[in-house]
Amino acid sequence: MSDEKGNTPQDRRTVALSEEHERRYFIDQIVRNHPQLTREDVEAVLDEAAQSIAPSESREALVAAVEKALGVEEQPDLPIQ
Repeated sequence: MSDEKGNTPQDRRTVALSEEHERRYFIDQIVRNHPQLTREDVEAVLDEAAQSIAPSESREALVAAVEKALGVEEQPDLPIQ
């Protein structure tokens, strides 16, 4: 096991919502893909949506859960990184 601090492929698959910079980046990505939403809209449903999926599920699963909670259509051609 390495003590390397860089991101591993597994780290990039998920969102650490307890990390403020990852939470902020994720919210910004959702708002960028759905301009009709505000940061407050996303923040209001984010934790509940995250609890609706398994912790090991991918970033895409979290995006889908947030979009479902907000009642917006998925934007397949706009990547969430």
